Amino acid sequence: MIDYFPHSYTFSDHSYSFSDIHVAIASYSELPSRALEQILSIRKTAFIDRRKWDIESYTGSDYEFDEYDNDDSVYIYSHIGSQVTGCVRLRPSHKPTLMCGALNFMLSDGLPRPNPMDCWEATRFALLSTDTSGSDFTKSKVDFRTAALFLAMLQFARTQEVGTYEVVVDAMMEKVLRRSGWILHRRSVAQGSKGEKVIYGTLECTAMIYDNMLKINHMEHLTDDLLPMIAWPAVDYGVTHSITPHHAMT
Repeated sequence: MIDYFPHSYTFSDHSYSFSDIHVAIASYSELPSRALEQILSIRKTAFIDRRKWDIESYTGSDYEFDEYDNDDSVYIYSHIGSQVTGCVRLRPSHKPTLMCGALNFMLSDGLPRPNPMDCWEATRFALLSTDTSGSDFTKSKVDFRTAALFLAMLQFARTQEVGTYEVVVDAMMEKVLRRSGWILHRRSVAQGSKGEKVIYGTLECTAMIYDNMLKINHMEHLTDDLLPMIAWPAVDYGVTHSITPHHAMT
């Protein structure tokens, strides 16, 4: 069982909004417990059930969770009301990251990483599995939730003076990034646990990339709130939020 002591927050439209997609940003300790549970459930469905990833830290539960889900992490998540619809986890590269652990095989032959003081790691990108139609995609054929999460990542990078994200993606995600207007700069290529091609690379974070992404996806930035942590206090500041044993995480 995991206990932590976050503030209690409500979902709010005073977060980033891109077209009709609302996006919130919060550190691990500030995440509403209901949002954390939904994020980890979405990840479990996406990575364990659908993609059949072999994740060493997953030992069986309703949630996918690892040692990097802690106070050093920041989460960007799209939502409709109280329903989380997509998520991505960010961590400063000078802190322990997946690139130092389970993904360090991507750094073979002494491949250097980007400057850790100017770089964050982006991992665990996932969307809620839903029925989609043509209207759910941008003009560049990217899911609106995906484009909104990418745009929020760029906004967050601006507020935190982050110049680069480092990521490990499969070939399909590389195509999605390219379609959205974000070019992955490859650094190494390897095989994943299922024999698929996985790519380690970096994503530049600039105002030009952000503006171009808005343009090619025909999206609008509807709010101007640039605060890095987007969540608004409600009640129960000292309440312990816990995952009960039938939802155990390791």
